[in-house]
Amino acid sequence: MRFLIYDNKKLQEIVGACTYQELLRFTKFINDVAPGRLNITKINSTKKTALVNYLVELLMQEKNVLNIAQKLISTEVSSFLYMNIVWNNMAMQTSEIEDMFHLNLATPSGSRYGTNEEYLGGVLALIVRVTRVSGGFYYGDSMDILSMSSSFFPLLKVLLPIPDDFDLEKVEHPNKTDYSYTNEENVFSFISVASDMLKSNLVEFGKTGEKPLAKSLNILKASTGINEFYSEKKIDSLATDMLTRSFSYYYWAAKKFKPTELESLKDFIMDKFEDKYYFFITRVLLTHLKKVRFDHHYTRELGLFNALNSIVQDLPKDSWVSMENILKYSSYRELKFHLEYKGKTDNYIFESEAGDYTCDTNYTALFFEPVLRGGFFYLASLGLFELMYDKPKSNYNIKAKDKEYISVWDGLKYVKITELGKYIFGFSKKYEQKTIQKSRQNLKFDEYKPIITIDSKDTISQAKLEPFTETYAPNRYILSYAKIFKDCKSTKALELKIESFYKQIEKNPPQVFKDFFDEIKANQNLLKRDLKQVVIELTNNKKLLNLFMKNKKIQELVIKAQGYRVIVLKENIPKLTKIVKDNGFFVEF
Repeated sequence: MRFLIYDNKKLQEIVGACTYQELLRFTKFINDVAPGRLNITKINSTKKTALVNYLVELLMQEKNVLNIAQKLISTEVSSFLYMNIVWNNMAMQTSEIEDMFHLNLATPSGSRYGTNEEYLGGVLALIVRVTRVSGGFYYGDSMDILSMSSSFFPLLKVLLPIPDDFDLEKVEHPNKTDYSYTNEENVFSFISVASDMLKSNLVEFGKTGEKPLAKSLNILKASTGINEFYSEKKIDSLATDMLTRSFSYYYWAAKKFKPTELESLKDFIMDKFEDKYYFFITRVLLTHLKKVRFDHHYTRELGLFNALNSIVQDLPKDSWVSMENILKYSSYRELKFHLEYKGKTDNYIFESEAGDYTCDTNYTALFFEPVLRGGFFYLASLGLFELMYDKPKSNYNIKAKDKEYISVWDGLKYVKITELGKYIFGFSKKYEQKTIQKSRQNLKFDEYKPIITIDSKDTISQAKLEPFTETYAPNRYILSYAKIFKDCKSTKALELKIESFYKQIEKNPPQVFKDFFDEIKANQNLLKRDLKQVVIELTNNKKLLNLFMKNKKIQELVIKAQGYRVIVLKENIPKLTKIVKDNGFFVEF
């Protein structure tokens, strides 16, 4: 049997987390197997601090741990219950255990808020039976389970043998899956193109600033050769979406990329695992849930990436590992996480074919497993892992409306760290990035008209030309006043936009292009607005018109009159208004 081994400080923490009453129960339970045991009277009068010190000293001795463990698993039923309740965090249905082991457990007596609880006896004295009847005042459903105080879990994990699948194990021959995935080489091409587009302001997000526009995703997907997880509509841009969000946030924070794509990738990954960015990737991982409204005051994505880092550090480095093994590993070590506080996670809603669930009904199925699986898909999009996975299908008796799964990540079966991943996480010292064949901007400039011809597959050049040109013919674009003037609210903005053409498109285009821009600059602000003058329109009223034609004071104020309109200085409006009112015409300006 293998056991977890902790130092004195950690044991103090584990034992001290239990309540005083729980420690009393536990001490009485182990008293008959511990040497130098306390008598019952002394146990009842011992303060918590002394009790904690006593138990820590006892558990620091290997022979005591072994004796207590042998007691806990001394019978078939006790071994089954303790191992499943503690290691698998399972509440067992009483009727199933009674049928399995031919038992007849006493029904709890007494009631608290409609629920009855009673600890079992003998070797099962740390297990409690909890019952309640449906239709009661407090609850609408019935229950009859065997469970345990969650405070006991860390303590009993010190005393129970470690399960056989406690560690992450190699899978030499993984079963065949529907899909396999790697993006190790293409991630560098993506970073190269994305950096160019971000510098040119060609990556656009929606109004909230959280979701990349489909137009930008399509350009990046077509221009980078990125591998996607699925080809089916609506889920065929997941990798592109995650990488676009990632390197957009990176660029916005740093305002530049590193000299090489490998350096930029490593820098971004280090920042991401240190939680330097506000929520963005879990917005993709949690699309199966509703009412997810991230609050800036909470812990962001740190919990998820701490769990992923723990797994990555312990993974076999040269073979596949099953996702089932990873989930067991995480459960045994209680690598639970929340993106906000637990109460908010509990209230996230999953819309299933059978009705709506909140995550508190099944945290593991609806939140923990989908997000953890999705985390590995995300690391794979970054080129750090290879994946083997099936078409998404729910592993539980829950599935979304019109779908066979809870989330698109449900099908993940195996993961394997790549050579790039080993370098990024520090398991190897070198990684040779393959040279990126950067596609050259192949633009043809007309000598007589401001027309540019591009290759039909050159989506990047097409995106770069979009702010300056309109379509002239297939694959041909012509400079457009409307496009160039769009969003330019000042002379400075217009000049910067013209400069950006020379920087992004061509430093030295044919003269016809230079003339086009020079003409725009020469024709700036030929129309002037005089904000000091106001036009007043008169109604066709004989008395009013006579007033304006004959009153000398009004005539002194009027700059120009034509038809029923007169122009006056804005500063003279109060004088004009007074004269008009004094002559019987009420006005409000």
